[in-house]
Amino acid sequence: MILIVRINIGIERLLFKRVPIILLYLSFSSVYGFQGIIQTSFGARQAGMGGAFQAIGGSVMDLESNPSHLSRFQKSKLEFGGASHFAQIEYSDSFMDLRPENSYSNGITQRPKAILPYIGYVSKVSDRLGIGIALYSQGGGGGKFSDITRLAPEKKNLNETLGFEIPLVGTERKIREDLAFKFLITKMTLGFGYRFDRLSIGAGVDFVYSFMQMRRIYWDRTRSLELPGSFQYTSDPSYTYGGKLGISYELTQRMRIAYSYTLRNVLHLDGRMKVESLDPANLGDTRVSRFMSWPDRHILGISYRNDVWLLDFDVKFIPWSESFRTSKFVLEQSLIQTPVGTNTNTMQMNFRWRDQYTFALGAEYNWNQILKLRMGYSYGKSPVTGQGLSPMLGSTTEHHVAGGLGYYRNDYAFHLALEYGFPKRMRGDVSSDWSLSHSVFSTSDVSSQTFQFDKSVSVFSFYFGFELNT
Repeated sequence: MILIVRINIGIERLLFKRVPIILLYLSFSSVYGFQGIIQTSFGARQAGMGGAFQAIGGSVMDLESNPSHLSRFQKSKLEFGGASHFAQIEYSDSFMDLRPENSYSNGITQRPKAILPYIGYVSKVSDRLGIGIALYSQGGGGGKFSDITRLAPEKKNLNETLGFEIPLVGTERKIREDLAFKFLITKMTLGFGYRFDRLSIGAGVDFVYSFMQMRRIYWDRTRSLELPGSFQYTSDPSYTYGGKLGISYELTQRMRIAYSYTLRNVLHLDGRMKVESLDPANLGDTRVSRFMSWPDRHILGISYRNDVWLLDFDVKFIPWSESFRTSKFVLEQSLIQTPVGTNTNTMQMNFRWRDQYTFALGAEYNWNQILKLRMGYSYGKSPVTGQGLSPMLGSTTEHHVAGGLGYYRNDYAFHLALEYGFPKRMRGDVSSDWSLSHSVFSTSDVSSQTFQFDKSVSVFSFYFGFELNT
């Protein structure tokens, strides 16, 4: 009882004093997930094996994937590390108009970076029971694109839009568009694992933090005037709860199977939106009501080990279609102007993502008592569809290769890993939100067939980790 009370007091202090500082640090980095918007690996050892780790265990990040493995720890363990992701996002589009001076094309390459640390501690309570706590970023998305050429709403020139004459640039019908998007979800998991001979069970409670920003700014060609149609949205910090269950079973002394299920999280992302308009009645900022669902997840794995090799094969299922189909922004005031000229208090994002299966195969070779070498491969068809494609949210990568090593000395170890997600190009559909928002100018001027766009993402990642057995 005393132990439980001390743990509860420690968690409360961590939640309300230390965690907000760490989360604030994490929120300054845009996240570029690999499988949709979820990282392929959590922890440096897992990353070296391509993320195939479900039926292995032995890391504090078992709290992210399968807490039943906490029952098999030989000693208590402190572990921390991080991942540095270097993405390359290539976006291009083109618009053809009957008037050649209204046609345009864009080709943009962005190389964003993200640093995502993790830390955790597992305590061996008895030969059968282990408990632990871990803090980590699970996924998210983001993008920043500047100085994109666009055709002004309703194809009006600057003089017609503003209602007065502007020297030199007033007759221009082309404008500039800046886009920025950031979405982050971070979890702190408290869990346990208990062993019944060959069978181990585990469970964890997730404390979930999320945050989102979105900005679209229209400028004149000189970038000196912010134009109507611009908006900026910032969510309040969102806090919610979730959980996970895990089981693992020793088929033989060399083979183990494992399964885990992580619950879906409802993210309440109410916030504020600022809108630019020529009409004073539609100008200003207002409260926004919205929520998103972070999908649940099933993972099944099987591992084999002998004196030299450790192998693991995982299958993961994420029902994105249930969570990333649509998302609505409901404003307290009708400040959003539609392409047909009317105002509304609702803005809807149609993701239209599909369900995703991913497959990961990893190997660890015991070179000697000090050095272990790792390699891995994973594949998952991108959940992003042509109807939901946009330059901001979602990765198109599908094939990933990884390699790494572990250096062991006494009661501590260092882990390093490299991973590469190969580039994958996708073309957007003419019926997508992104296409319609740049090709519908009025009820009588719809040019969706003349706007085309595509996107490609590749990612190089470096992982490091340190663990200390106590």
